Formats: sequence, structure tokens, C-alpha cells
Amino acid sequence: MKTMKIPWCSGEREFQIPEDSLIWLAAPKAYPPALDPDKEILEAIHNPIGGPALKELVGTPKGKKITVVADDNTRVTPVEKVLIILVKELNRLGIEYGQITVILALGSHRFMTEEEIRQRIGDWCYERIKTINHAYDDVSQLVDLGLTSQGTPIIVNKTYYESDVSICIGNIIPQFIAGWSGGAKIIQPGISGADTTARVHLNGSLSWPQRLGNAENSIRYDMEEMALESGIGFIINTVLNLEEKIVKVVAGHVVAAHRKGVEYAKQIYQMRIGEQADIVVAGTYPGNKDLWQADKGLAAAVLMVKPGKTVIWGAPCVEGVSPEHPVLLELKDLPPKTVYGMCERDEIDDVVGATAHIMIGVMRNMANIILVSDGVSREECEALGFTYAKDLDAAVAIALLREGPDSKIGVLTHGADFAPVVETKEVSGK
Repeated sequence: MKTMKIPWCSGEREFQIPEDSLIWLAAPKAYPPALDPDKEILEAIHNPIGGPALKELVGTPKGKKITVVADDNTRVTPVEKVLIILVKELNRLGIEYGQITVILALGSHRFMTEEEIRQRIGDWCYERIKTINHAYDDVSQLVDLGLTSQGTPIIVNKTYYESDVSICIGNIIPQFIAGWSGGAKIIQPGISGADTTARVHLNGSLSWPQRLGNAENSIRYDMEEMALESGIGFIINTVLNLEEKIVKVVAGHVVAAHRKGVEYAKQIYQMRIGEQADIVVAGTYPGNKDLWQADKGLAAAVLMVKPGKTVIWGAPCVEGVSPEHPVLLELKDLPPKTVYGMCERDEIDDVVGATAHIMIGVMRNMANIILVSDGVSREECEALGFTYAKDLDAAVAIALLREGPDSKIGVLTHGADFAPVVETKEVSGK
């Protein structure tokens, strides 16, 4: 037997597969970090792509309200490192610390605690700058700007919208709703209202396999229209390596800078798969939090396995199925099109949660899924339509029994940060 391992929270989990069964080991490519990450950040800020310099945006600094929108702690974005350099640069341009507000782009996630906020932005910034959690379901903290050309409501954070200059800090990795994270995704869903996020997620829920790793798609265009219409001023996006160290930083216009960043990110996170496996063992790092986050790893895996064959979904889910979206479990294993119809008929209150159920349902239709998780019980697992296994070795045994002892096995280490280019299978949202 051959010993393999996948990341698991801050450690690793080992498992064994038959000696000659491995056909590929898929992982983000090992890239050296920038020699001087602080210099890389500052040079990106000083050399914006496709838009005006920060100095031009700030203009006369007196009385200006500056908003910095930053990823929350469910993302690996090095917010503290970028933020301290940005704040010092703003201060050099004449902006006082009291003029700056940081908004944590929670999307529909729970509020971060004060201790979590301090850890996220660092002591230096925490002691100088006001920081707030975005509340996606509090209408008093939102502003309605009408509809996009695709008919999506543009409802965003009021503090962000009313600021004179907005600067957004994100990170670029593969993402199965918008193709890639980063760019305008910090606005939608980062600081959008519930109705906006629900509509965007619903629009992309059945057809997501067409978009993973593709930045040019209707969902991203919709997000970018929202960002531009609401007045986004400047983005700073990082590209990280496997050790979560900065490789490149891009800054500037929300579209132009983002696409340049995607070019860099593809070199790390994209891999061609010429042969799909009978069994894929997929880790979901860094999507450790819950099933809501871990579905990113499953999305990559179901594209890499032969249709109807088996994926072993190694998902820690330290907070369970989804504390913020219990509807994910309440809907059990209902078919994705059934749930989609329920959303369209306003039969579900939490449409955002239901769209995750739809997307996972599409994945469930594409492959047989065995779930290995610390935070999801056997009862919950089976209610959602998955096969339960107590550990990865047990899951491999179940998979080999189903697919046969000579099955070809692929291992995907960092599933939530991976965009396979599959050359042998057509996918759809049936």
C-alpha cells in the first residue's frame, strides 16, 4: 500500500491506497514567495493597473471618508500585512487614522468577535482604526442602488457607499460561482445585502461547472457592474503560494487589475487533467470551517472524477454543516432543480443557504460522494445524500469495493484552491 496525505486544518491526515493505483497528485504548484513582500505590496499600490493612482483618488485629504473593505477570517488573505502598508501610505498622503473605517466583508458569515478582529487586522491597525462587521441582513446599514443590466438588485453596505474613497483588499484563488475570487467579489457577496447575494448565487447555482477557473462569465460581469455602480475606487489583490506567502500583488481598477492577477494565479492554481480518475480523494483546505466552505473542494473534485464514479470528500467542518445557514441541512437531499424552483416561488426564506444546497446537489448528481468529517455526523451526512465514512482509510475501502480493486485513484490536496482544466468530460448542471 502507498501512504498519502492531505491537509487537515493546521495539520495533515494520512491514508493508504493500493501501490500502483495513483494516476495523479493534484495540488497548487510550488512557487517561491516574493523576496520582499512589503515592497511587492507597496510597488503594486504605486503602480496601479488600469486606473488612477491612490494619490489622485484621495485628492485633497481633509475631511475625506476612506473605507477599506477587507476579507474576513474565513479567507487566507494576508489582510494585516496589506492593511498596515496601505494605512501608512494613506497617512503619508494626508489621511488621518480617524478618517479610515475598515469594513470586514463577511458576506453572510457570522460577525467576527473583537478578538478575531484584532487578530485579523493586527494590533497596530486595531488600536488606530475603526473596524466594523458587515451586516448583510440589516437594512439600516444598507443602500439600494437599483438593478444591474442583468436585473440583479444592487444593495450594498451604506458606510462603503457613502465614503469618498473605497479601497478593497482581497485574494485571488479559483472560485466556482464567479470563476475566481478577488476583484469585485469583495463587494458581492462581501458587503452586499441578502437579496443581492441570493439572486447572484441563484443565477449561478445550476450552471457553476461552466465557470470554475473562468473569469469571463456572466456572474462575474454582474458582480463587476455592482462594484462599479456602487463606486469602488481601488483594489489590492494578493496571489499566494501553497504556504500562503505572497507571490504577487496587483492593484488598481477592479476589472483590469483583477484580470492581471488571475494570469498570475493560473500559474499556481490551475492544472490540466488529461485522465479522470475512478476515485478522487479530495482535501478541502483551506475550506475547513463548515460544509458551506468545504463545497469549494468538492466542486473541483467532481470535475476530476469520471461521471458517476466516487469522490472521497475530506472536509474537517469544525463548525458543522453551516451554523449561519441551517437550511442547508433542513433541505436534506432534495434534488437541485426542486430546490431551485422552491427559491423562485419564494418558498424558502434563506435563499443564500439554499443556493449552496443546489450547487452541492449538482455535485451529488455528478459523482458518488463519501464524506469524511470531524464536524458532520453520520446522520447529517446520510440526510444530505452522502455515504458516511469514519476516516479516510475507511472511505478508500468503501470506494474500492464500489469501483473495483483496480480503480485509478487521483488525490487532490488543496481542493478549495484549485481549478482543474479537464479535457475529457463535458459537465452540466443537470
